Amino acid sequence: MMRRIGTIGLMAGVFAVLGMASGTPAAADLELTLPIDCTLGEDCFVQNYVDIDPADTVMTASCERAGYDGHKGTDFRVLNTAKSADVIAAAPGVVKGVRDEMPDRLVLSESDREQVGGKECGNGVVIAHGDGWETQYCHLQLGSVTVKAGQRVERGARLGRVGYSGFAAFPHVHLSVRKNGEIIDPFLGTPDNARSRLEGCRSDGSGSLQYQDALWQADINSLLIDASGKIIETGFADSPVKSIDVERAEVSTPAAGSPAFVFFARLINVRKGDRIALRLVGPEGVLAETGGKPIDGQKAQWVAFAGRKLKQESWPAGNYVGTAMLIRDGEIIQQETAVLSF
Repeated sequence: MMRRIGTIGLMAGVFAVLGMASGTPAAADLELTLPIDCTLGEDCFVQNYVDIDPADTVMTASCERAGYDGHKGTDFRVLNTAKSADVIAAAPGVVKGVRDEMPDRLVLSESDREQVGGKECGNGVVIAHGDGWETQYCHLQLGSVTVKAGQRVERGARLGRVGYSGFAAFPHVHLSVRKNGEIIDPFLGTPDNARSRLEGCRSDGSGSLQYQDALWQADINSLLIDASGKIIETGFADSPVKSIDVERAEVSTPAAGSPAFVFFARLINVRKGDRIALRLVGPEGVLAETGGKPIDGQKAQWVAFAGRKLKQESWPAGNYVGTAMLIRDGEIIQQETAVLSF
């Protein structure tokens, strides 16, 4: 059985500048490091990328659809609302404006969205880097912002903590990059490159995948790998898994007397036709197994689970092993295993 997590992300609207800075540093070209202090692929992941297609469809720098229509930045997420990480300056500059007054609350409905209308960025920071370059950091944790307008910051300086204020359905920092007010995809570097890549993606699906003008100092492949689909979490539960419970880290671990034993996997950016195969094995053999039905379309987030109800006095003591496989075109492209013992 599979359940879809809502694909609402964020709209990173520019918030009102609370202080103007003079004497910003000159910068012919902007070079960026990660805006979050974490280890990619372990405790943080790239959830969404810049949508380079001005039409109603979605296209990102690697010719994937890892984002949503009109998305103007790159989203670095932590695993769930019980986790966080420092948000740090991706380049040196001068703080242009800040906000730190909005509560952390997941946007899960249209009513929730209306509550943050006009302040979709939530708590955040804008930094001017000179020569028309700016970076904006959105959805910071309430009360965590550490800088003020007019303050000079160096690369890697702590700006605040990852949260989910504003228009956010998961905890993350959204990084927008602008040159003279125009959105720049940091993987492509210029609007002309974005237009050229879009034409290539539409014509042959590759867009001549070169990133020579990327603004990132980090390895590009490590930043783009999550766009192709990734298992970000596996675990065990004592009941069928709800998407929101995983996001809020409210999943109860099975015990010997639990009414059910469930193994689950959570993924991001899965493609149409992908399958998620699950297998749960206990001390006495296979408890549950599913090959997974082909997914019917691109999904920003996806949760799959398999399990069994308790039909005896208690679950046998020993090791319980869950295996999750992301299968594409008949090939296993990722496999993760989790173990629980009692």
